[in-house]
Amino acid sequence: MHLYREGDASEAICHACQRRVATRFAVRTVTLPETGIEVPDVLAAVCDECGQVAAIPAQSAPKLKEARERRKAEELEARIPSHLDDVVHLLSDHFAAAVASFRPSLLRFYLREVASDPELAARVRSLSASDLAQGRARARVSLRAPEGLLRDVRQAARLAGIGSDADLIRGILLAAKEDVLEGGAPERRLRLGGAAQAEGAPRPAELAVR
Repeated sequence: MHLYREGDASEAICHACQRRVATRFAVRTVTLPETGIEVPDVLAAVCDECGQVAAIPAQSAPKLKEARERRKAEELEARIPSHLDDVVHLLSDHFAAAVASFRPSLLRFYLREVASDPELAARVRSLSASDLAQGRARARVSLRAPEGLLRDVRQAARLAGIGSDADLIRGILLAAKEDVLEGGAPERRLRLGGAAQAEGAPRPAELAVR
């Protein structure tokens, strides 16, 4: 793929001028016609004659796609007991990750796991009904996730007998506690550690010298 730079010259069909024109690549805010979403900082071919965006290069397409997918994201909300919210902090401390950035990564990681692993889904159902999952729901969990992921995990949850999003989150946090803090799933712990590192947590070798 040819990688265009700001200031490069090219040619394109300008829909405003209705003919082929000379263009120059510049960073613009592009409005997606199907949704009206404004996407800033997009490299685009700008018509030399009218100043309108004439074309979008292939290298800018993923940025526009990401904006479309972000708009499709849905929010999952649940209330959980405070001691389960403490699990998030314990896991964040285990990986030396910042809670604010690690919390959504942790939850999305386990949502994907539950969506693809019926055995884990059944375990999450069992854990959500355990004594440890009970308590006054004082803490609030809010997470934005792609609608496809939420659709898949909610379907898997229904098949496993998980009654609500709150039950799903309660069971997930207890599963994470067992998998990571109690050494129940070393392979899953390793992959979750990779997600923590993507959010700025140190590598295991760095943790050893803390």
